[in-house]
Formats: sequence, C-alpha cells, structure tokens
Amino acid sequence: MAIRVGTCAFTDHEGFYPPTLPPAERLAYYARRFDLVEVDSTFYGLPRASTLDRWVEATGEGFTLDIKAERRMTGHVRGIALAEQVAACREFKERFLKFAASGRMGYVLLQFPPWLRRGSDATRALRVLREELGDFHVSVEMRNRSWYQDGGEELTALLREIGAAHVVADEPQVGQGSVPLVPVVTDEVAILRLHGRNAETWYVHGTSSQDRFYYLYSQEELLALRRTAEVLHESAREVHVLFNNNHGDFAMRGALAMQELLGIRGDGTPSGGLFGSA
Repeated sequence: MAIRVGTCAFTDHEGFYPPTLPPAERLAYYARRFDLVEVDSTFYGLPRASTLDRWVEATGEGFTLDIKAERRMTGHVRGIALAEQVAACREFKERFLKFAASGRMGYVLLQFPPWLRRGSDATRALRVLREELGDFHVSVEMRNRSWYQDGGEELTALLREIGAAHVVADEPQVGQGSVPLVPVVTDEVAILRLHGRNAETWYVHGTSSQDRFYYLYSQEELLALRRTAEVLHESAREVHVLFNNNHGDFAMRGALAMQELLGIRGDGTPSGGLFGSA
C-alpha cells in the first residue's frame, strides 16, 4: 500500500533527535524512520544550492521531500501583483531544477492565504502559477471556505484540468478561514495535511506557530484519518499523510502512531518512490 507518512518540517520535533545530534545531521536521522517530509522553511525564502545538495546527500533513493512554495508565489505578501508572483515562481523553479533531477523532489505545495476568496482573479492566478511551474508536481491548498461552498466541485474540476493535486486538510471548523475535509483526488498523488483541531488558537497571530497548532490527535481520530487515507488511496497511486501539528513532539507522535496503524515499517525502508507501490 503506497500510503506514506511524514511531518511538516524536520528541524524540530522535541525528543525525537538525540540531544547531542548536530542540527546538520537531523535530516539523515529523520530519514532512518521516514521516507517523506514536507519542507516548510522554503515558505520564508529559497534555500542555498549547497543546502539542496546536503538534502540529497542526507537521504537515500526513494526518499521524497515535498516543498512548500515561497510566500511571494502564493500572495502572502498583501498587495503583491501577479507579475511579481510569476517572477517569484521563476526564481523558485530555477533554484530547484537540479534538486528535482535528483529524484528526491515530490510536490510543490501552493498553500494560498486564508483571505484568498474564490473568484475569477484567483482562478486566473492559479492557472498562471501552475503553468509557470511546468513539469514540477504541484499540490494546492485553499484556506478560504468560499472555495467549498459548492462542495468543492468547481475547485476539483479546475485542479484536474490544470494537473494539480488537491490538498485534503484536517483542521478546526471555525469561520471563513478554515475549510472542510473533502477527500477528493485530482492527481496521481493525494495529499492529506493534518493541522490539528484546536479551534481556540486557529486565529491567534503574533505568537509562535507552535501555539497555533497545539493539538495532539487521539487514537480514535488517527483511526478515522487512517481510513481517510485508505479512501484516498482507492483513487490515487500514492498518498502523502503529513502532520503539521508542530507543537513540541505532537507531530512526531502522530506520525509514528499513524505508521503503526498502517503497518508501515519504521526502519527507513523506502516505500517505492513517488509513484511506486508497496
């Protein structure tokens, strides 16, 4: 079964890494237990070419790194023009071309801001950005509920048309800045991102992002999410289950528990590559 589990970011995770382990060796250590990670630091700026080389050196064949798009690309800088988003896309693509050729690169996550409502301008921007990213695999996470007023049918059709994966998000259901869990597959790979369900902190800003994602999934909730992953796998060749509840060791505990529930080996053995089977 090609359901793969990982966390969003590998740099933290309280208690997972030996206290004497140098930070530069954390990805290699992480890759002993997982064959998937989402890199979120790229949201804040593009990594150096030497950093990308180290990611390749630290991981074996079959390990996949999904990459979160830089914030200018997805309009997180308020008032940014589409032309500037396109320019940022081109910078991103140029920086990651060599890394993509290594076979380690999974999906580029276009996570749009919660104020981006469904409409013709937003749809046009998505089309343009997807075209700019060319041969890269792309996933899309919308964060405004307006995209799901019709059950997500228009968004689903659009993503299938442009060749992008729909990100299935699990998060608290509180207002327009949250979206329902809609287990729809629009590409060969399905992405399930788990943000936790802490309604009280969902709109809290100005504090650590760890405070916002203060939520530990229960065994019962993980069992239900495992079933969601299995349903997605019925229509997708591969499913990426990514824990983003990065408070303390919460994401790591959830990811390890999900591996156990799925019967995935925890010795770092790859599950067969981006479009493989296991």
